[in-house]
Amino acid sequence: MSAIIDPRQRARERQAVEKPDFSAVILVGTGDNLYPFNQGTNVLPKALMPVGNVAAINLVLDWVFAAGLTDILVIVPPSSEASVSEYLHQSYNTESHPRARISLKSYADGEDDDEEADPMEMEERAGTARLLKRFRSLIKTDFVLLPCDISFPSTLTLASILDKHRATPDAVMTSVFYEAPEAIKENEEKMLVATDKETDELLLITPLETLEAEDDLELRTSLIARHPTLSLSTRLLDAHVYVFRRTVLDLLATRRSKDLSSVREQFVPWLVKGAWQSGLGHEWTPILCPPRRDPLSLALSRSVAMPWEQAALLDQSSCPGSAASENAPLPATSTGEELAAFKAAVSKSGKTRRRSARDNVPWTCRVVISKPPTPAPVAAAAAAPAKGGNKGKQSPGPEPEYLVRANSLAGYWEINRRLVRALGAANAGQAPGGVANVGVSAATGAAPAAATAADEIADSAQISPDSLVGDGVRVGDRASIKKCIVGRHCNIGRGAKLTGCVLWDWVTVEDNARLENVILCGNVRIGEKAQIKDCEFGPGFEALPGAVLKGERLIAGQEA
Repeated sequence: MSAIIDPRQRARERQAVEKPDFSAVILVGTGDNLYPFNQGTNVLPKALMPVGNVAAINLVLDWVFAAGLTDILVIVPPSSEASVSEYLHQSYNTESHPRARISLKSYADGEDDDEEADPMEMEERAGTARLLKRFRSLIKTDFVLLPCDISFPSTLTLASILDKHRATPDAVMTSVFYEAPEAIKENEEKMLVATDKETDELLLITPLETLEAEDDLELRTSLIARHPTLSLSTRLLDAHVYVFRRTVLDLLATRRSKDLSSVREQFVPWLVKGAWQSGLGHEWTPILCPPRRDPLSLALSRSVAMPWEQAALLDQSSCPGSAASENAPLPATSTGEELAAFKAAVSKSGKTRRRSARDNVPWTCRVVISKPPTPAPVAAAAAAPAKGGNKGKQSPGPEPEYLVRANSLAGYWEINRRLVRALGAANAGQAPGGVANVGVSAATGAAPAAATAADEIADSAQISPDSLVGDGVRVGDRASIKKCIVGRHCNIGRGAKLTGCVLWDWVTVEDNARLENVILCGNVRIGEKAQIKDCEFGPGFEALPGAVLKGERLIAGQEA
């Protein structure tokens, strides 16, 4: 007799299998470290700041979608809510991303804080930890916390980070640290980071400024005893990428907002300390590892033949993935008394539980470190001697891939320069180094120079293959564009020369101007025959004709 199959049951099973076990939370800041981009007229939100002619948040969203996550919560400042909402509806709608479920919230939304404030005050002093606390009711699963301004190397995928977190059931957090290029590292806060080289546990995060003020580094002997392979480094930076167990939000809810404002500076170091300090660890365990009811224990606890003391023990269970539950011996039989004794051995209050090297703190904080591989030199063809007779000459290979954040001017410069190098490598026919999610054409949504409408570019204009030109750009006679990223609807005058520049949308460069290593935000105008080098200009800035500027950061209304 064939079994009757209920199609609704199959649908429910399929839905359960397909439902992701993680969601993503993207926090959008105000760009405090991005002057002069954040000052002037028509300032773009940080999430919409162009990187390779697409919004910065595209890089993060596409990275999340590539890992199979579809539930995304985006939290933005009140001043950015309208523009970011409009952009997401245009670029990530149900037609282009039918499975995506993107929820946009303002800082002012969410649960009431323990400190009342109006929306503008909240925008000024809203910390990342405070925002997580306000929106914890919207986060139903384990989640990954991300910034909106990060570009990842091709060797680091979100799927690999989530897999590592899944492979360590005792982890309540898996964070990402990275080694940055020297140009970026100089502008970032230096930290001392302690990790266990064998277990990849994160053990300590301390700003170097604190250590310099105290002149001493104190490490507890208990920490060294439990982690003999402890490693200290000052080369690592926090990527602000964290995979959290959902119960971390319950622990965060126990603290006042003013006590823990920042995830990176306060909450994560506090959580890491509790992972190896047994006092804090056991105090937080009921929150981070809530007990789970065993159906067999529940049935036996209701047995009229069992003493109430043993029945009470059956209601207690150990934390999932804890050392106690993994190392405890299995009971010889399944009788009520022996099962109760077994539960006592593994319960938190049991007197006979086995003590592990970590004093049975049943949860840990883990770390993923992103380092660029050392590039090996590529040998030139030995059969044909190089020009000048240098047979077997070593040529440099692709540049190493770094994780980069555009939360500073140095980081923003690096991401765009990496794209330019990738364009040059792609046109030279070699594998591009450092083009993870900042790629050519398809990845950026922008067209190479040759793809722009022919009638917009003069025949005598020169645009190098390692330049990126957006739609609707006009380039005059004898103009030269080399190693540049030019946004949409820009107007480049006759005889203008641009080298190593980044132009946002609607920028005007008048005739015979000379620009080198310059970032021009939206609606900037550069006057005729102006000479600009190593400058950044905010939205709406105007440089007068014939102006000579070097090393300036100016906003609309300012004069050099």
